[in-house]
Amino acid sequence: MYLKRISLTNFRNHSETNLEFKSRLIFFIGNNGEGKTNVLESISLLSYLKSFRESDENQLLMWDSPFTFVKAEFEAGNEDYLFEFGIQNGPISKRKKIKINGELVKRISDSVGFFRSVILSPPDIKIIEAGNIERRKYIDAFISSTNSGYLNHLIEYNHILKQRNSALKKDNATEKEIEIWNAPLIEREAEISKERKRTIDQLSEYFYKNLISLSQGKDQFQIAYKPNVSNKEEHLEKLKRNLRKDLAIGYTSCGNHRDDIPIGFEDKDLSHFGSQGQKRSAVIALKTAGFQMIRDQTGEAPVLLIDDIIRELDVKRREYFVNLISECGQVFFTTTDLEGIKEYIGSKDLDREIFEVRDGKVTKV
Repeated sequence: MYLKRISLTNFRNHSETNLEFKSRLIFFIGNNGEGKTNVLESISLLSYLKSFRESDENQLLMWDSPFTFVKAEFEAGNEDYLFEFGIQNGPISKRKKIKINGELVKRISDSVGFFRSVILSPPDIKIIEAGNIERRKYIDAFISSTNSGYLNHLIEYNHILKQRNSALKKDNATEKEIEIWNAPLIEREAEISKERKRTIDQLSEYFYKNLISLSQGKDQFQIAYKPNVSNKEEHLEKLKRNLRKDLAIGYTSCGNHRDDIPIGFEDKDLSHFGSQGQKRSAVIALKTAGFQMIRDQTGEAPVLLIDDIIRELDVKRREYFVNLISECGQVFFTTTDLEGIKEYIGSKDLDREIFEVRDGKVTKV
């Protein structure tokens, strides 16, 4: 996996940025707020089709601009791809368009899996601290980035769930109006649970090994999957049993959207008892596990995006990063100055390119 070129038009604070990459390691340096992270965000869009920073896509558009556009050329599996991503802000609604090799993509799920990337950034700590909602979001995004079938099931599940919840909120809703959504909800739930379990079971092995390495064996936390319902029969039984409760609260109280993904030791979750150092180790171990799992399953390392996190780490954790980067494919970094480059790669003489970012303008150093 190798990103060759990327162009940004009206993306955040980048009015017109055109970049070409010829090295394995690419550094963007500059003060905070200049637009370094925006470049990494544009690259991650090629994988996740949405921002890793916030859910409001309007924030991707430059102030007062009616559209934003990202175009990228990359190599994957010895094939070249042209990926185009655009958002047009209309008077009533916005339109998102994606093209791959010049062909318009009709469904969002048809564009996943072409460009694979993993991002590590300071906000990742919320995966540990915020608990199950953020963990489900992370696992769903991770699976969806390479599995279009899963993304389709997830989209359908959320649509059906929304319809059932609307029926629950309706005045004088009948049981039949609500129960009509049970069967399709259960079918999608079963597929989602199966894939979440498979993925988390595999991730847990990488996660544990990484954590042991990061902490020199001190931290032995585990990640697990605890579905809200175990099978289709239990799901149906719960939906029926909880009907009065669901009518009272106005939403569906069981299903995939209530799954638990504990990270911790025995019955103690890291969000409640872990130190900041332990939480950082856990999130780095988890994100690195995702990188390793994609690499091993596809035979090709995903692009790694690292957003100015090195200075939050102690010496031992920095050493882990230096070793990781030596084994990676293409890596993009942000840091505030040239000194940050040494912190990422140590004394290793590795091929690199450096770009300076100032107020949305990018210049090769």
